[in-house]
Amino acid sequence: MRARLKAATNAAHERMHAHPGFAAAAAGTISPDAYRDLLARLYGFHAAFEDRMRTAPAVFAKAIELPARARAGLIVEDLFALGAARERIDALPRCEELPPLRGEGDRLGALYVVEGSTLGGAFIAKALAASAANARRFFSGHGAGHGRLWRNLVKALDRLDDVPDEADFAERAALSTFAAFERWMINWEGAYAKAEDEAIA
Repeated sequence: MRARLKAATNAAHERMHAHPGFAAAAAGTISPDAYRDLLARLYGFHAAFEDRMRTAPAVFAKAIELPARARAGLIVEDLFALGAARERIDALPRCEELPPLRGEGDRLGALYVVEGSTLGGAFIAKALAASAANARRFFSGHGAGHGRLWRNLVKALDRLDDVPDEADFAERAALSTFAAFERWMINWEGAYAKAEDEAIA
């Protein structure tokens, strides 16, 4: 199942590598204001995604360790480190185009996309060491717990090989989640300033 999802989302992965914000961050050349904008836009997606995942049954949440996977709070800490104000963070818009997550296949497919971003995030965190050393919590991911969480997710995904319908749902959710993320990240430039205008209004 993991190989199937990797193949299905490969084109989207390649497109996101070329995203100007992520590319500049990975090169260590992103400006402080642009980095703040990038994090602000990422917050709107991850906060919405985590809200959606909180509707999962308690048994699923415990088995997949959902609380340990939350990263929206890490973005808030990074924004604070960059001088962001609480009211402006609260005014950031949240993604409303996330696909419905009705069953295990849907949730695991969507998690594959969101958790997979932590792999590339580690390289970005390293690139930001000189310019944003105190604001790399999000891209640093789960730290020492990353390996365990990723293996847990992979095992859950691979069990779907025996449930064809859920496997199809997982692929559909992965593609839909990636598509929503791509659309959301188009309007990343100026994201924090827009939130400032909303806070003032």
